[in-house]
Amino acid sequence: MKISVVTPSIRKDGIDIVAQSLSKQSFRNFEWLVGSPFSPSITEKYLDNIPSFEWIEDDFTGGFWSLNRIYNRLFQKVSGDLIVTWQDWIWTPPDGLQRFVDAFESLGSEWEKSVVSGVGDQYEKLGQYGKPEIKIWSDPRKTLEHGSFYECNPNDTEWNWCAFSKKAIFEVGGMDEELDMLGYGGDQLQVGERWDALKYKFYLDQNNESFTIRHDRSDFGGQEEWDKKHIIFNGKYDERKKQLITSGEWPRLNYLKQFDTN
Repeated sequence: MKISVVTPSIRKDGIDIVAQSLSKQSFRNFEWLVGSPFSPSITEKYLDNIPSFEWIEDDFTGGFWSLNRIYNRLFQKVSGDLIVTWQDWIWTPPDGLQRFVDAFESLGSEWEKSVVSGVGDQYEKLGQYGKPEIKIWSDPRKTLEHGSFYECNPNDTEWNWCAFSKKAIFEVGGMDEELDMLGYGGDQLQVGERWDALKYKFYLDQNNESFTIRHDRSDFGGQEEWDKKHIIFNGKYDERKKQLITSGEWPRLNYLKQFDTN
């Protein structure tokens, strides 16, 4: 199995943290695709230990942000069987990618119709030895109540550290780029709902932990402005969903159709 790690970034920092973790992964059959409206700053020694790296450049102008468009550009380029979405400011242990491979192999023939999300707390900073320090937030999904690996609801998955097959994202047609024009957020929620309509299954792996380094909403005008323009909070997400269902486009959109080779 080959993994395509995709890292969309709309912040000017935080990509190098991903590079550091990727350079130390025990699973080596992967490529790393980064998409951003700016040139990423990555330490050369990390890139030397990453099997394959490509930066997808585009201006991504217009809209409130460009996360959905960046994701789609990355999906168009992937060559792996399994896609791992690994967002900026995320550090993981060396066995992170291997744990995703193990999880999907355990699902047998159902792996291509499944979505697996890891869990993760938030930390204040990276310490002098390159590991997260000072926990400031605990992931409420981390619980022993259901065991270490279990089926969950679609909205329990989190795309900061998540994996699914290439076939899955092409079947659903990619991210809804119109959401970039409406406001912030709602991106992974919509894809999850469309996968759910196609009878996909969703899982949480509590043994596959990510470690998020603290970052704020300053690039988006601060937390208050973020909340005001978040499409879940202001109702635009539901309006867009209704529009897609009424038009007959839901659940399969056509953003990746021209690239689908199946």
